[in-house]
Parts: sequence; C-alpha cells; structure tokens
Amino acid sequence: MPDQLINHHQMHYEVYGQGQAMVMIHGGLGGDEGCGSFVEHHASTLARQFKMIFYDRRASGSSSTPEDGYSMKNYSHDLYSLLTHLQVSNAHILGQSGGGPIAIQFALDHPDMTDTLLLINTMSYAQGSERAARQLELDQLLADGDSVGKLESTVRGLEIRRPGLREKEPARFQNLVEFKLERFEGIAKTIQSYLDIGDSLESRLSELEMPTLMVHGDADSRISIDCSYQLHEAIAGSEIYVVPGAEHGLLANEPDLTRNVILQFLEQKTAIVSPV
Repeated sequence: MPDQLINHHQMHYEVYGQGQAMVMIHGGLGGDEGCGSFVEHHASTLARQFKMIFYDRRASGSSSTPEDGYSMKNYSHDLYSLLTHLQVSNAHILGQSGGGPIAIQFALDHPDMTDTLLLINTMSYAQGSERAARQLELDQLLADGDSVGKLESTVRGLEIRRPGLREKEPARFQNLVEFKLERFEGIAKTIQSYLDIGDSLESRLSELEMPTLMVHGDADSRISIDCSYQLHEAIAGSEIYVVPGAEHGLLANEPDLTRNVILQFLEQKTAIVSPV
C-alpha cells in the first residue's frame, strides 16, 4: 500500500473495499506498530461493506518521524489531508485509545465530513489522573534518556507499556525496542501533544451533533471506563456500550464483539448502502 507525502510528512496508508468510507485511527503515544492490528482483524470483514481507510500516524508504523507537527490540530489536518488526497468527502471516523482525541478533534474541525464518531476505550485527556500518568511517563522517558541513555530508556518504557512481552515474545520485544529507539524524539513530542490537550476537547464536546458511540471494557487498566462515561454525559444523544471483563485494546482483544457492536450502531443510525 502507498506511502505518500501528506501534510509535509511521509504517511503510510492502506485502503480496502468500496462503499461508505470508514477511517480507523490507531492508538499509542508514538513509536508503536501503527494500523497493522486494525488491518489484520478488520480489513477483510469490514471491506465487504465499507471503503476502509487505515493509516499510520506520525512517528508510528511505516510513517515518517518528522521534526515538528505534533499537535491535535495538526493530527486532525493529517487526516483531512489524507481524505482530500483520496477524494473522500465524508466518512465514519473511529478512534481507539490515543486515536480517540484525534477523532474528536477531527469531528470538531470537520463536522460536515464526519458521518458518525466511534470512540473505542478512549478519553478527552482532560482527566487529571490520566494526564498525571502520561506526564509521569514522559518525565521518566526523558530522565532515563539523560541518565542511562535512549536505549535503556526505550527498554524501560516498553516494559511499562507492554508488561510481560519481553518474556513471552522476546523477538518482537527486541524489534519494538529498535523501532521505538529510531523514533525516540517523535515519541516524546507525541506524548507532549496529548498533555497539551488540556480541556480543549472537553470544553467543546457539547458541539458534537453527529451520531456518537463509545465502547469500553469495564476492566480496562490503562484508560478507566469512567472516561467513556464522561464522554457519554457530555455528548448529547451519544450511546455507550460496556464490554464486561474486557481490558484495553478492544479492537484487537475483542475484535468480533466490538466490530458487531459498531455495525449494529451504524445500522440503527445511518442508511448503510452496500457497494454495487
């Protein structure tokens, strides 16, 4: 699939199927594997009904790690520029985890292009405890980088975000270390961009008028389900679906269930037209 100069950086994106467009924005705070998991779990199934658009965010996957451009407004413009490049005028916009704030920002910036807003185990980043956790993560990353070097800092950060991976999948762990090490500065700038959100999204949630769905596991240890309840309360007419006993990363850990919840919501809220 193509790599294209989009909004001043090389963006990797993948497109499958025909019909109404749906964009999936992956999570992570930089340096992760990008949209690959979404493609693996959902491309072939959802492409039967939708034009599926996946892309790797800045400093993630196969996209480049530019020196600047790390802000929610610019991430929103990344997506706008991609859709413009693909000549897509409107789409269902889905954001999981760290992709959620980008989806929200895009819906605020381009409500006419947002058919529905689908928010999967995510938050607005106005929550104090969640922001404190990300600030600690950034502070530790930079402090370790200064004291023990970027390599050891990268290893420690990955062990915190992916506990047990080093023992269960040592080859994958090592590949991720090398991958993240190459994107060290981009990761730090990405984390800072989430801290910079403040209440800029939370204060505008009442402006969102498109059909909106939150899906969250009630055993999520990374982003509390309370964050989705707060989104639900702030966005008029929104709906929330709770997955009992589910951890973070629903689209990978509970792919069939989560996909079916999304499809049922879209069938109820929109006129889904099958491709000819």
